[in-house]
Amino acid sequence: MTEAIISLLTGLSEAGAGAILSGGAAQPYYGPVFDRLLVKRVLIEQAPLQEWDVCSTCECGLISRPIRSDGDRFRAACPFNAREDVVLDENDLREFRIGVFALARAIAIAAGFEEIPSELTRGIWQLESTQSRRAIFLVFDPAVLRHDGVIPIIRQAARAEPMTLLAPQLEPRTLRKFQDAGIDIVETVTVLKPAEIGMGAVIDQAALESSPDAPELIVRCGSAEVELRGRSVVLSHQIFPVFQRLVEKALSRDRVASGPFLEGTTGREAKDLVREIRDQFKTVGFSDTETKSFVKSIRGRGYELGVTASDILVIE
Repeated sequence: MTEAIISLLTGLSEAGAGAILSGGAAQPYYGPVFDRLLVKRVLIEQAPLQEWDVCSTCECGLISRPIRSDGDRFRAACPFNAREDVVLDENDLREFRIGVFALARAIAIAAGFEEIPSELTRGIWQLESTQSRRAIFLVFDPAVLRHDGVIPIIRQAARAEPMTLLAPQLEPRTLRKFQDAGIDIVETVTVLKPAEIGMGAVIDQAALESSPDAPELIVRCGSAEVELRGRSVVLSHQIFPVFQRLVEKALSRDRVASGPFLEGTTGREAKDLVREIRDQFKTVGFSDTETKSFVKSIRGRGYELGVTASDILVIE
């Protein structure tokens, strides 16, 4: 399977379930690779066309004009003007429907995944997780991303793992919506590369990881969600204000939050509040050592986040 034809089919599939590849557009790709796509049902050949579009300026009143055999060719005749007749060959009559599930499977294989993709909800496919434990999802039709509830479905399926969604180019508003939810967007066609051996295409899993410029710590105030190094946790209503005070100090000149400053949110002892923060980060896979490095105890002074101010993003 060549990189070029996967890119072509991925682009066509943006039109949704009704995406069609015409025989004329497919002709440059005919050959063994194309035949394999038919066998694997990535492409599904439709019945030959029996009608053709009418002339763009014709006033014949027809919805379409019938295609008739004309020797070893075919003709779509205009009832008013023979010069507008369209002469066709057998290839012009061919049409192929894209098998979206099989295409999702082909992309999963290109990324080195072995499990069969599962459709979480209409148009959203879950692939495997990468070796670094990043959950990978796939969408062809950008229209499905405008539906309410898509983001919670993806986040639930990811089970606190960082998330990447392979997608076509998205409009800025939709892109920001998913990025603000902690879902990294990667354009599918940009990561498809030709295989070094054979006729295949590959996706380097490193290209599915988050951008190296991504903040180490993202705090979403509206949902009390904190994302640390790609892993997300939603803090409790009592603990999140405590964490916000740690962040406030981390963004100021005096980075250390005193015990009384933290205790002012709930009245509980600072050491218990900090222990609970660390425990909540352990639920998403951080070790005891990592959580103590993240929320540091400063003897005689208080507590400090182990993240520099430039690596913190607060989303109100």
